[in-house]
Amino acid sequence: VSPCGRYLATCGKDKTMRLWHLGTNQCVAVATGHTEAIGATSLSRKVVRYEVGGKAAKNGGGAFIVTASKDRTMKRWSFPGSIELNKHAETELASGKEPLALSVIGSARAHEKDINIVSIAPNDSLIATGSQDKTVKLWRSKDLTLQVTLKGHKRGVWDCQFSPYDRVLASSSGDRTVKLWSLGDYSCVRTFQGHAASALRVRFLSGGLQLLSSGADGLVKLWTIRTNECETTIDGHTDKVWALDLAQDGKTLVSGGADSRIVVWQDSTKEEEDAKRDAEEQNILMEQQLSNHLRHKEYKQALEIALELDKPRQALKVFTALVENDVTNGNDGLTSLQSHAKAWPINRTAQVLRYCRDWNTRARNSHIALLIIKAIVSSIPVHKLASADGIPEILAGITPYAERHFERIDKLYASSYLIDFTLLSMGSLSINHDEDFR
Repeated sequence: VSPCGRYLATCGKDKTMRLWHLGTNQCVAVATGHTEAIGATSLSRKVVRYEVGGKAAKNGGGAFIVTASKDRTMKRWSFPGSIELNKHAETELASGKEPLALSVIGSARAHEKDINIVSIAPNDSLIATGSQDKTVKLWRSKDLTLQVTLKGHKRGVWDCQFSPYDRVLASSSGDRTVKLWSLGDYSCVRTFQGHAASALRVRFLSGGLQLLSSGADGLVKLWTIRTNECETTIDGHTDKVWALDLAQDGKTLVSGGADSRIVVWQDSTKEEEDAKRDAEEQNILMEQQLSNHLRHKEYKQALEIALELDKPRQALKVFTALVENDVTNGNDGLTSLQSHAKAWPINRTAQVLRYCRDWNTRARNSHIALLIIKAIVSSIPVHKLASADGIPEILAGITPYAERHFERIDKLYASSYLIDFTLLSMGSLSINHDEDFR
């Protein structure tokens, strides 16, 4: 599609390239000259050149079209000018005349194997071609003379695109990588690896700071150039993603695959960031409320907030404070825990049991964990716990550590008799010594 949005260039196995007027949906011009199927075409990117017509356009001063064919040649075709094409679309085609025949203003043998892609720089000064011969070649657009050959890919190059903001070029290849090339010294400055199959298409976005690539693995990946990392992977196809492009606003992505699906994606980054920021603010507010409730010994409200925020560490602190407060007041601590356990829905009970399973792995937290478990199993019917999803598995994970803690306590209790015996013996010695002294 032309940058002005009025023309579309298509090519095919009929060895021709056709130029379509999008306002009238008519073919206004045809380029004929290749000896085999045309596999790639591109329109010049400078909008103002589309207004150049007449003799200047025929001599190459206006916009142009580039085609690449299986005959391994690349051709540059003159663009007649928008005024002449609009007039031809509105009058002559309506009267039954044939589309205009485009004239060749340059031709070159580009590669030794099939050419997969041709791309034109934003200022129309360079043309890039990618081929099955594993290379990307840069050509001067005026005379189609070779400027440089970029080597580095280990398999055929499927796509190459110029950055609209910086002097860099991105290429995607059958070796599953995307490479970024400097147009200053023609070196490879970045290599992005992550696709499980051939990387088929690549595009710049976010002001040239990020890359989008699609692959034969059916995935679309978003890369940050500065960090060389894949930020996200979009899975919307079940087969090769051969088509990938962005809307001019940069917020809408369209992908097309061999699964016969065209998928339109919307950029939701701002919405997700806003939601994340709101969630963080809410968390900060609730954490402050949690601290206030603990300070005023409002354990019920503090426990609800800790469980709502899904913070095991804070929940452990609240449970510990609750039990210690009950013991200080002369209670056993179990009654308060049972009253809480009876009020919990089954999903909240499962959440607390998961916490207890993790706490029970450490001896320091095992007492409070086992006390909470006792409160739960003594206040909720067994059949209700057994029928709940996930709870039997959680309890099965608690059992081995609980047995280990009980064995440790039994050994400690047995060892305490040695202390009693030692103290008793020390007391007997003291009595005998006093009698001898007398």
